Amino acid sequence: MSQYLVHRLLFVVPILLGASLLVFVVGRLAPGDPVHILFGDMADPRAEARARAELGLDRPIWQQYLRYLGRALRGDLGVSYAFRGRPISAMVGDAFPITVQVGLSSIVVAVAAGLPLGVIAAVYRGSAVDRFSRLLALAGMSVPSFVVAIVFILVLAVQLHLLPVGGWGKWQQGVMPVLVLALRPMAYVTRLTRTAMLQVFDEDYIRTARSKGLPERLVVLRHTLRNAAITILTTVGIALSLALTGGVVVESVFGIPGMGRAAVQAVFQRDYPMIQAVVLLYTTIFLGINLVTDLLYAVMNPRIRYH
Repeated sequence: MSQYLVHRLLFVVPILLGASLLVFVVGRLAPGDPVHILFGDMADPRAEARARAELGLDRPIWQQYLRYLGRALRGDLGVSYAFRGRPISAMVGDAFPITVQVGLSSIVVAVAAGLPLGVIAAVYRGSAVDRFSRLLALAGMSVPSFVVAIVFILVLAVQLHLLPVGGWGKWQQGVMPVLVLALRPMAYVTRLTRTAMLQVFDEDYIRTARSKGLPERLVVLRHTLRNAAITILTTVGIALSLALTGGVVVESVFGIPGMGRAAVQAVFQRDYPMIQAVVLLYTTIFLGINLVTDLLYAVMNPRIRYH
């Protein structure tokens, strides 16, 4: 286990370096000049040249990357081009907790609704509940988040006047974003939980437990759900990743000042340091989710061995 952990941690380093290099190069090859966007069409060319030199954008791209990498290794993510020199670390410190709050809330809703629905659908296979769960899972995985967000706004805000549209700070403003963001992860949790439960139901030891007269409740909770837990754990990891990536759309639609909205603004404004910080942060989070999920496999199933 310890060797596997060290190997995975060492594997993280080249992935982060590769991700930083890729986003650095692609961002600078994309159309658009951040200095020109910052100054506008009527800017003085000499002022633009001075700003470009101050930001280091007049240097060769390999020198820019080495300079960025050296600062990043010291914990300096640079300053924002779009917000007049504001430190990226401060911007991330303001936006990231909001994204975490929205994402974790949506995961709680997704698991709390999707897990029991998937279990019930598997237990009552072919019933109306099972058909409803499959339809809900299909809709949740197929309908884009921005479409769901628009429907929620039209129904809950415009027509029924139950919830406010946009903003952040009050709990009422977080209800719709959390529900919209939870729909797709809930669909995955429901579908994969149902599939995992049905696979375990077909095992011989489940038939043996039933033939011995063990109550169905114990068969489901003690044997079926317990042995399907590894697959369900993978589902939760996928759901968490979906909640984080889906936050880009949801935060933009509802005007939530989180990392997703900051990433969209940075792309349009060619704010390279912010784009790089967002990509590195999300890459690190996804790698951490995968690592924790793999380690929990061994805890939940001692038969799994890492070499």
